[in-house]
Amino acid sequence: MDRLLSKKPLSKSPLSTVTPVIETERTSLVMLTSVDAELIGDYYLQNQSHLALWEPMRAEEFYTIEYWRRQLAENLKQFENGSALKLVALNKSKTEIIAVCNFSNIVMGVFQACNLGYSVAKRYEGRGYMSEVLQAAINYAFDSMGLHRIMANYIVTNNRSAALLNKLGFEQEGVAKSYLKIAGRWQDHALTSKINPSHYTK
Repeated sequence: MDRLLSKKPLSKSPLSTVTPVIETERTSLVMLTSVDAELIGDYYLQNQSHLALWEPMRAEEFYTIEYWRRQLAENLKQFENGSALKLVALNKSKTEIIAVCNFSNIVMGVFQACNLGYSVAKRYEGRGYMSEVLQAAINYAFDSMGLHRIMANYIVTNNRSAALLNKLGFEQEGVAKSYLKIAGRWQDHALTSKINPSHYTK
């Protein structure tokens, strides 16, 4: 299996006119397609140790081009069927991924809710990028997708995520014991959510 060792500029995709493009002050949030497998694979390869404490243990295949070709194709299918929106935040020259922002498990009907997941590259941590990216993405999820509720959960010892979500207006709703197997062990998670401000009843 080929490991991902270099990055290339984001390729021009004919799908760019039908998938979201969300501009922030310093980034562009877009969906990647399978031709951009090397770009996102490089993000995870370069940040492997940085993300290890906060993500599931990854198989070697996770860091291959073929894996990401398949995964990005699946991401597009999920977007088309309305079950997920998986974005990356690129620098303005579109040569590097700064952060990742995923809205998954989208359910509409009477629920109109989803789960939020995110990460930021080590070299951009502590510079306000994650807050900038998530605020723009959340606004899109509420205003353009019509979601009512966004749920975000974090390991109880992850003080950075706690502060970030609090800043973005998420409210803690409880703690789930042994909730997810992260970094090889089952860990307790704080459960938070944010409600679409336009949906509050007067």
